[in-house]
Amino acid sequence: MSTWMWVVGAWIIFAICVVLFVRGASARTDAVDESRPETAPAQGERSGAKV
Repeated sequence: MSTWMWVVGAWIIFAICVVLFVRGASARTDAVDESRPETAPAQGERSGAKV
């Protein structure tokens, strides 16, 4: 019985490590896209008209 406890415990630890690794390796959906500006440009800048 003790051997089975060690085997089951090792598998549980392995499964937890796999879950944490996959969660850490996956892309986050709430990450901010750095390529886009935080705020929209002003109305005059967007039209391309020179002032």
